[in-house]
Amino acid sequence: MLKQSYTGMQSLEKAMAELDHPGHMPEGLDEHVWQRLVQARRLKVESEQKVKTKALILADMNAFLQRRFVEDESLRAEIERLFKELQNLRDEKMKFTMDLEVQLLLKQGQVEVPPDSFITDYSDSTLVHRSVIEDLNATIRSLGDAKINIMVESKDFRKGIHALEWEHKKMKMQIEDLEARARDIQLLRVTKDLQQYLGEVDQQAIQQKEVATLEQTLQLYQKTHARNVEDRHRVIRDLKKAIRKKEIENERLDIDLEEMAITVAERKNVSNPDAENQAEANSERRLKNIVARRRLVDLAKAQAQEVAILRAEVERLRMRTFPALVQVDQ
Repeated sequence: MLKQSYTGMQSLEKAMAELDHPGHMPEGLDEHVWQRLVQARRLKVESEQKVKTKALILADMNAFLQRRFVEDESLRAEIERLFKELQNLRDEKMKFTMDLEVQLLLKQGQVEVPPDSFITDYSDSTLVHRSVIEDLNATIRSLGDAKINIMVESKDFRKGIHALEWEHKKMKMQIEDLEARARDIQLLRVTKDLQQYLGEVDQQAIQQKEVATLEQTLQLYQKTHARNVEDRHRVIRDLKKAIRKKEIENERLDIDLEEMAITVAERKNVSNPDAENQAEANSERRLKNIVARRRLVDLAKAQAQEVAILRAEVERLRMRTFPALVQVDQ
């Protein structure tokens, strides 16, 4: 590259010498001005040439530096590879030196390698001292105990929170109950019976007397109810018998009605001088039968409604035997 630069300098010098020849001087220009112009042009060209030369030198130096970087990286990689090989050789040497086959007699339970069907492979196993396992177990137990203690504390804390919430709800409900009682007491109308009850001294005797009176009343109600129930049952039995008789009579009337209808149809087909009279008589008799049957049906419906009313009355009388007694809070 320097050789090419030197060749270029020579060709540039020849070109500049040719340009500096007085024959290229413009007409009417002074000699000293021409000399100064030539000198300034030479200085400019020389400066540009120096800059180009320095740029070439810098590019050459950068290329040289890049080659050295590449060589340095390759050498570093080679050094690392050699160090790894050296370390591998040292490990292999240490393995051959220290990793010896030793037969050990261990108790049952100390070997945690799962046994194979024929020969157990212990190539990947590690022999650990008993103290290490015991220390590790002690650490695990201590951590487990600490975790259990923390969980118990958390449980107790949450339990206390729930207890406080429950106590707060209970007190709130007690406040609402007391406010309701106070409002009921304020709105309570004090009657003469209440004044008399509050004025009595022996409240227990009064309560016993009231209980005895209620028991006598209850016994009387029970006897009356039993008698009324028996009467109602007797009435129901009589009504059932009457209903059954009416049903049998209705069935008989239905059969008679069908037979009469057949007879009327047969007589219509017979031509005699009294056909019209007989037809009118049959029609009138059939109409009477229909009216009687309708009356019987209405009577059966009315009796059924009466039975339902009597059953409701029996149920009402039965419910009266269980009076609702208001419990007084002491």
